[in-house]
Amino acid sequence: QTTSRNMLLLAVLLALVNDTSGSRNGRWRKRRLRGSHRAAPDDYSALELDGCGRVFLDGGSNTGESVRAFIKGHFHSCGLRSPSRQYASYWSQLSQVERNAAMQPLKEPASFCVRSFEAAPALLPLLRRQEQDHRAQKYDVRFVEAALGNVTAPDESRRVVRYADNVWGVSASGLRWGDVHVGDKPVARETTSISGQSYDLRGIVARVRSLNASAVVAIKLDIEGSEYWALEPLVADPELLCSVSYLFVEFHSAASAGQRRVAQSYGLREDAFEHLKGRIHAAMERPGCRLKILWRSFWASCGDKQRFEWRSSEQTRDSTSTELPA
Repeated sequence: QTTSRNMLLLAVLLALVNDTSGSRNGRWRKRRLRGSHRAAPDDYSALELDGCGRVFLDGGSNTGESVRAFIKGHFHSCGLRSPSRQYASYWSQLSQVERNAAMQPLKEPASFCVRSFEAAPALLPLLRRQEQDHRAQKYDVRFVEAALGNVTAPDESRRVVRYADNVWGVSASGLRWGDVHVGDKPVARETTSISGQSYDLRGIVARVRSLNASAVVAIKLDIEGSEYWALEPLVADPELLCSVSYLFVEFHSAASAGQRRVAQSYGLREDAFEHLKGRIHAAMERPGCRLKILWRSFWASCGDKQRFEWRSSEQTRDSTSTELPA
């Protein structure tokens, strides 16, 4: 039993060594909702991933709150203090020192290339201002006008919803608004269909790995239902999935039996959440797998307001202010 535990801890330490490599000269460099996966390495040059030893992929910029939370170290807190069910089984056997080492990269946000994806074009001018501020403070942050899903293409269709008369009151949505926000609160005032750039999550991870096999990759997804399609090709490739170190996901339309039945109208399994979760955790048990945590919630992503709080927040109310909503 002692020998088995020592072998398990050795596998963990090897994964940690992988996660703390990737430096250059001792310094960090920094849906289609239904359809086939198609991505080529050359499609990702615009993301400027060359030279990135650590990468944070933020699906769903919204007001930029997740990027701000990442820079403030909140993802480190989420990674270190989550319920035991969100980690690989060996987590409970690790000492506090070993746990701290496993999450240490998240405590060093300036060492990451941060690429945040927003599919609602109206939000990009406001996010660009934040990008300038972050970069002035030496953070490698880029807000990308694109959806994050399971296909890389310049003209993917998406649904954009206006729910409040203010500069931040708009959102792209992978599902019908009422299927994401129960009771239609806030109310969808206008829904339009647009086309624009989309990136395949699996393809981006593969691109990062091709550039730097030891790169540390953290992923956050709050993409209003599109997380199921974005994750599926990545989860179907356990080896590539295991090159990711941290996964933070808000899952939509899975909190109640009624929502899960509605999910079937999109071609999803009624147990889509459990099916993904089970396969991800199975991959986490593979020897040498770097994936340490599947942080998941039905109500918020790490660093965000709970959805029931957000529904009554400044972002959902009419306003002429251009300030960030509290």
